[in-house]
Amino acid sequence: MSLIERIINVRATRRRWQIALAVTDAAAITLATLLTYLARFEGAVPPEFARFLLPMIFASVIVYGTLAVVFGLYRVVLRYVGIDTLLRIVGAVIMGAALLAIGDICVSAFRAWQRPVPLGVIGIQAALVLLALASIRIAVRTAQHVRSVARHEGERALIVGAGSAGSLLLRELQMRRDIGVDVVGFLDDDSGLAASIVGGVRVVGTTAELEDIVAAEDISELFVALPSANDTAVRTLLNRAADLGLTTHIMPKIVVERGSVRLSDMRKVNVEDLLGRTLTPIDTQAVRTTLEGKIVAVTGAAGSIGAELCRQIIRMSPAELHLFEIDESRLYELHFELDAIKAGIAQMHILDIRDEAKVERVFADIKPQVVLHAAAYKHVPLMETEPAEALRTNVLGTAHIIDAAARHGAEHFVLISTDKAVMPVNVMGKTKELSERLMLERAARYPQMTCVAVRFGNVLGSRGSVVPIFEEKLLRGENLTVTDERATRYFMVIPEAARLVLQAQAIGATGDIFVLEMGEPVRIVDLARKMIALSGIPVEIEFIGLRPGEKLHETLTNEMEVLEPTSAEKIQRVARLALAPLDEATYARITALAENGPTTTPTEVLAL
Repeated sequence: MSLIERIINVRATRRRWQIALAVTDAAAITLATLLTYLARFEGAVPPEFARFLLPMIFASVIVYGTLAVVFGLYRVVLRYVGIDTLLRIVGAVIMGAALLAIGDICVSAFRAWQRPVPLGVIGIQAALVLLALASIRIAVRTAQHVRSVARHEGERALIVGAGSAGSLLLRELQMRRDIGVDVVGFLDDDSGLAASIVGGVRVVGTTAELEDIVAAEDISELFVALPSANDTAVRTLLNRAADLGLTTHIMPKIVVERGSVRLSDMRKVNVEDLLGRTLTPIDTQAVRTTLEGKIVAVTGAAGSIGAELCRQIIRMSPAELHLFEIDESRLYELHFELDAIKAGIAQMHILDIRDEAKVERVFADIKPQVVLHAAAYKHVPLMETEPAEALRTNVLGTAHIIDAAARHGAEHFVLISTDKAVMPVNVMGKTKELSERLMLERAARYPQMTCVAVRFGNVLGSRGSVVPIFEEKLLRGENLTVTDERATRYFMVIPEAARLVLQAQAIGATGDIFVLEMGEPVRIVDLARKMIALSGIPVEIEFIGLRPGEKLHETLTNEMEVLEPTSAEKIQRVARLALAPLDEATYARITALAENGPTTTPTEVLAL
């Protein structure tokens, strides 16, 4: 059962506790009233006052009980009883005593000013009620604390971070025994906290000792309370926890600003936390210069990369942002999202880039100054069965866009390419290589327009990629399928990919091909194992063998290409290209194969 599910399951119990507390308060008020009369009259209550005892008890329970509700005493979580709660009790008792005194005076006006209840009784009663209500709450909190410390049951957990955030989290976990988490200790790299006690729990070691402590203490859950820590350090820690098979929860940064912790704030670690990277700083001013006040068009706008490009572009204050997309539902959703950011800037166009005539009409109408071309077919196995469609979209569609852009005054054209274009062994990769060669040819043909291409690998969370597929299988409780135990891929998070594309188009000279630094390649089987560990779902990994057109390893350059650094961090330029610009004969062959449709074979495409 997940942490959130456990929290939901105890809400009904909280309601029962509130009712029980109200009944206890009523009994305490009744007892306080009886003791008040006995104390005031030294054990012998005169008959003229004794006959008002029951009405006084009834009135006191009603008045003090109502004010307890008004002052929120039944909304206070008992494990958080403190000065704030005591002040609420004082306010309720003072107002209650005042109301009872006023009522007593009003009743006495009808009895020739003979009070049914002496004011001394109301004063003593108020003191006893204050003491009783406060004592009940302090007693319950004390009992819960003692019980939480004494009991060792449930999932054994460690908290990483013994600072203020960690201590707040410990307090919450200690008082929520109903969710079944037993905090065994803290891990903290501050040497000054070694072997110290925080909230009754010992700092048992440093993060360097994680593996040893997990094994020695039989730990199954990890809570990371490091909201202000370095992202790289946290990511390393999360990967180690995933390798150990720990269910891991992480605290958001907002907790430090708010100064309190709720268990519902803690979220489970996701694969982006493990594989994602710190967003690279970009020269925002240089990017803004190329986009601000300009008419910008994005093809494939509703795709994973296209949509993120649009989100970032619209914040750069373009005059217009035109969204070209064939998927009308996703296009509409994206437009709605962008319009909420800056109304009236984004404009929708249902556009199939294979439709040359419509591409020409649209570009003639809007005259975009910057064109980012993200539209493409990308699924390798599918393109193996539809090679003509891959040519028609990824190559000829690119030609339609770049030609129309140049004819109608575009200043910048950016082709979104892929690592699969390097030494391609499949149709999809070959068509992206051909589109890069097309860009090089058009860059020479249209010197007035800066044409560049940007290559990167897999994008975490993009539609149809491995992470969403694994997530869906886990939700269904199915085994994860991996092609080969040795298979590796480069990964990048969507926001970083989009940022670096925008940066590349701002620094590029025509004909440049940029390669985004993707870090170290990740074994797919390791990714699968970590996702299984994070989910807590006991499924297996099945190896199914490489599918047609798939490589064991992807590369961002081939052996003949040379990379050189650029002025932008994590962006490299291909200084010596192994690619030749696309010649007319090859373009004519591409056109013929695209028109042949079902008769076109992958072998014919790879031979281009």
